[in-house]
Amino acid sequence: MSNSDSSKNIITTIVTAVVAPLVGGAVLFALGMLPEALTLETLAIGYVVFVLSILLVEFVLSAVLSSSPSEGRGKSRYVTEQEDVRETGTVKWFNVSKGFGFITRDQGEDIFVHFRSIRGRGHRFLKEGQKVKFDVIKGDKGLQADDVAILKQQ
Repeated sequence: MSNSDSSKNIITTIVTAVVAPLVGGAVLFALGMLPEALTLETLAIGYVVFVLSILLVEFVLSAVLSSSPSEGRGKSRYVTEQEDVRETGTVKWFNVSKGFGFITRDQGEDIFVHFRSIRGRGHRFLKEGQKVKFDVIKGDKGLQADDVAILKQQ
C-alpha cells in the first residue's frame, strides 16, 4: 500500500469515527429532549439515522478521496517493451520475506531492487528469471532499480 493510500484510509477512519457518532448523537439528543418522545420507536429511528450517517460519511469520503490524484495511479505492474524505453534486465533473485533482491542489467551488472520500487499494489515481489524494465537511481548504498515493471510475456 502506498503512503497516499494509507493516508486516505487513516483520514476515512478518523472522520468516520468522529463525524458519524456526532451526527447520530445529535439526533439521539434531540429525540431525548422530549421525554414523552423517548420510546423504543424513537430510539430505533435514532439508531437508523446513526447508521445511515456512518454510511453517508463513508460514501462521501470514499468518493472524494478516490477522485484525488495519487502517485503511481495508472501505472500497470506489467508493461510491453514497446511502451517503455527504460532499462531492461532479468531478475537474478528476490527474497520475498526480506523484500529485496537483485536484477541483472542487460549490460551485465547486478543492481539492487527493493520491494517498494516494484510497480503495483499489495504484495509486490519478483520471480527469478522474470524480464523487467526499470529506472536506475542513486541510493544510499549505490545504484538501485526504481519504478520496476514486469515485462509481459509475448
